[in-house]
Amino acid sequence: MRGVFSLSRPRAGGPVVLWGGAQPSGSLKYLTFARYLAAMPPGSRGLVELSGASSALALDVLGRERGLPTVAVTDAAGETYLRAHGFQGQVRQAGSMADMFHQAMALERDGWCWPRQLTNRALVTCVEAWAAGLRAQVRERFPTVKHVVCGFGTGATLVGLARVFTAGGFTVTGLQPAPGKPLPGWRTWEAQNLGAEDLFFEHQPCTPLATAAPAPDPFTALLEWAREQPHPEQMLVIAHNAREQDAARA
Repeated sequence: MRGVFSLSRPRAGGPVVLWGGAQPSGSLKYLTFARYLAAMPPGSRGLVELSGASSALALDVLGRERGLPTVAVTDAAGETYLRAHGFQGQVRQAGSMADMFHQAMALERDGWCWPRQLTNRALVTCVEAWAAGLRAQVRERFPTVKHVVCGFGTGATLVGLARVFTAGGFTVTGLQPAPGKPLPGWRTWEAQNLGAEDLFFEHQPCTPLATAAPAPDPFTALLEWAREQPHPEQMLVIAHNAREQDAARA
């Protein structure tokens, strides 16, 4: 997947940024789920996911491209975020993780496609498919970059990037939100994991996780963390859903 990435260095001597917001759904999740849905069984009645952020937005766009409805199962804060970012599908609120799983399973039994982003290892492979092209472009355009930082959400993007970039000699770090300061699409491993079923479980021992300083949004958290590193010019920030015009405040 060459030619699909928006990369720039907003400030001289600062980190390079991958602007995921340039994708059709406004985030890199579009690339991941587009590849996943390419193998979707025929006859699916729609798409459903436990998400109140980028995954639901990506599935909404991909569903409309395929003439399929999308349901996002989330909480009140997730619904607010989705509606503010143009989600056109149906939102079903749930008061607990168990309730979210129950609602998604009911739709899955009724013929809906549920990617199961919190536990589905196949999504890591989907990330690897586009990460290889990204690594090639980074090496070509920004050969001084040696380190990658990515927000920690489901873990699929982080693990897929780690597999591809570490094989090329880079280091990769996942960034968690500051304690008590949740960020859309991010989670804290200690407090929000599913145990052995969790997609990230087997990778946690060998994938570094850091904690961000309090920030108003994921992009700011990532950028501030990268700028505090010993060599910020060697950092690549994976800005999942930021756009290049956000560089004005970078």
